[in-house]
Amino acid sequence: MTIRAKRLPGKSRSRLSWFRVHPGKPLDVSFQLMDTNRTSVNWVGHEPRFRIYSQFVDQLVVLEITDPHRCEFKLGGIWRLRLTAEETDSLPRGGMRFTLEHRDTGSDFSVGLLGTVSCCEVATTSDHNRISNLLAR
Repeated sequence: MTIRAKRLPGKSRSRLSWFRVHPGKPLDVSFQLMDTNRTSVNWVGHEPRFRIYSQFVDQLVVLEITDPHRCEFKLGGIWRLRLTAEETDSLPRGGMRFTLEHRDTGSDFSVGLLGTVSCCEVATTSDHNRISNLLAR
């Protein structure tokens, strides 16, 4: 069974299991977890582990969150993730993959979700955009 995550509030064209962070900016994002049958996945009561992996060194964890107040499962298949400004600032720039793992009391962690995260600077208005706006008038 494949688990997917759709960002909330949902946009019909949003990419599944993907999000973007901006270095030095805190992140507070929620997702609806669902299986391939579009049924909500309920991991309430399970211990979470969120990991972001390096894009250069295989299996090197560059960020791990296990605090259930910052990586939490809620009723209805909701997963909420909170990253601090310091954590986002420490991430390598570019695209990376992440895992969301969970475990019940007394069991090993199992991977529930694989996804991607992009870390990039906030885009500034370029000269091209300013010229295009002037020409459109």
